[in-house]
Amino acid sequence: MTGFGASLRDFAKGTGIRMDQVVRKVAFDLTSDLVKLTPVDTGLARSNWFIDYQRNPSTGIDKVKSGAPSLQRAATFISTLKAGGVFYITNNVPYIMVLEYGSSNQAPGGMARITVARWQQVVDGAVKAGSQSSRMTIYRGEA
Repeated sequence: MTGFGASLRDFAKGTGIRMDQVVRKVAFDLTSDLVKLTPVDTGLARSNWFIDYQRNPSTGIDKVKSGAPSLQRAATFISTLKAGGVFYITNNVPYIMVLEYGSSNQAPGGMARITVARWQQVVDGAVKAGSQSSRMTIYRGEA
């Protein structure tokens, strides 16, 4: 690895930060924020957040009516995630854009826009956690 990637690797080695763990925590925290911010009527939108690596997930609609499936899928997938690529978080319910742009009093500011605005805070928190611990817990419990 050369260039910027090598610089990040060298920085991580020098600080003791495990970049793969940081990436996993960022991916999970962003997914978790999206799930928690998603308005709930039937729970269908909350249970249909999907994450994938290097490609946009094109999975079907999950019929479970809670956020737990989204977080369980994310935790399972993220456990294999490595630093150095792109991960996508997608929701395939047909009305997700309507929810994002304020059709619900539960999330008038949307979910994705708020989560994106918190990006740097999430990354900073993951780096801090990665520098303080040899192991980070990604997911426990239910949404």
